[in-house]
Amino acid sequence: MTGELLERMAEASHAPRIHEKINHKIAARHDEALAELRALLDKRGMRTCIVEWLKLTLASADCAASSSSTLERYAPELVVFAPQGWRVAIVRISIRSGAYMVDVAQVGQDNALLPDKRYIEPEGQPAKAAARIPGYLLEMP
Repeated sequence: MTGELLERMAEASHAPRIHEKINHKIAARHDEALAELRALLDKRGMRTCIVEWLKLTLASADCAASSSSTLERYAPELVVFAPQGWRVAIVRISIRSGAYMVDVAQVGQDNALLPDKRYIEPEGQPAKAAARIPGYLLEMP
């Protein structure tokens, strides 16, 4: 039952990405979860990059004392690249459940880009999320 629900959610999740604001405590948990996954991928020699999404608003005034700024944080992403530089996958952490959302790039005939395929792995299971990324399970030289 749960597996079917996760599969349906993954199939229906190809809407454009909308970044949701998160607080600093949630951001710290996301950073930690992505760091665990990144460490597993680094051991296999896979190239990764963490993308931090921030919104900085500066409001100026006539005098420096009344100037203000705000910083909003959005969920980070881990981007995985092939040795040739192509994007292989993007990993995000679900804001509410903490599950790993792995969007794997898909290519059709004549190298036509297709919508990413989404896999969802439970919170605290970075090895399962890593196994969804193409090239991770290949034998190391």
